[in-house]
Amino acid sequence: MRIITPKIFFAVVLTVFISGCATAPPRPRAGEASLKELCERYSVQLEWDSVSQVVTLSSGDLKVRALVGSDVALIGPEKITLSGTIRRTRDTIFVPRDFEAKVFQKFKKETGFDLKNFHKIVVDAGHGGKDPGARGKTGVKEKHIVLDIAKRLKRNLMKHGFDVVMTRETDEFISLEKRTEIAARAKADLFVSIHANASQSRSVDGFEVYYMGEFLTKDKKEVQRQKNTGTFFSRLNMKQDSPELDKIIADMLYNHKQYESRALANRLARDVSKFAGAQDRGERAARFFVLRNTLIPAVLIEAGYLSNSREEKLLQSDGHRQKLADGIAESIVDYVR
Repeated sequence: MRIITPKIFFAVVLTVFISGCATAPPRPRAGEASLKELCERYSVQLEWDSVSQVVTLSSGDLKVRALVGSDVALIGPEKITLSGTIRRTRDTIFVPRDFEAKVFQKFKKETGFDLKNFHKIVVDAGHGGKDPGARGKTGVKEKHIVLDIAKRLKRNLMKHGFDVVMTRETDEFISLEKRTEIAARAKADLFVSIHANASQSRSVDGFEVYYMGEFLTKDKKEVQRQKNTGTFFSRLNMKQDSPELDKIIADMLYNHKQYESRALANRLARDVSKFAGAQDRGERAARFFVLRNTLIPAVLIEAGYLSNSREEKLLQSDGHRQKLADGIAESIVDYVR
């Protein structure tokens, strides 16, 4: 009979821990995020001591320490209180959502890599020309409503010092491919698409904002995305046609896009709903063409439901459309600055 020594026992346990198990991976609860995924996104080194349960994050000279089961993170002498406790399930550590804003923002400041350096914004008025978009009960067309909001938003953003590029300024049809090409050529920092919604249920109303959901392997191979990537990369001061370098840049762009898009969508939904007196339907993940094929942070705003008689009437009002444009502009300004 083979005697299992403590050393062998812990080696076996460690092997199982590292390799994981055949069951489905643990999933985060509502209001949580995977610490490993956050570290990969920000290129931060993660270490976990299974005995002391201490988690150490490091990048450059900055180190952050936290304890599994605690709601506190230590950044040098600074104590950060979180909205919930750090939790571990099997080999996965989950942190409350505010961990990203309160802790990982420190790493961004330490490295001088400020992702909110937005100067040029593409404002995209959805539909147009032969594509009317949604229609209200009285016959109002989405393409006219969103173009007016987009023009008001442009004027508002320019007053705040932003350079604004419109995908269309008249009632003309612009293909989805062309819209993303405009963003790729413009050397823009943010893409904001304005739409109005419709539902089979006429009682549904409210303001909601979409950001890019899960990025699938097939998305990377999409013809339009590859074309836009080529346009974007051609202006970079780097060695061209380097697969390894291209992959690094593409991963950085994707991580930047996902983080900023979701964070901005959350703020827009909250701020504009309150400002315009609309129901806050929150931020939602989606895989719309213009979200998939833009390389920069991108959000798609649904300003209201034309299928709802009350909101249809509001959206036909100059005052309400101005409120929406004001709210969107102020929310973007607050987020950037």
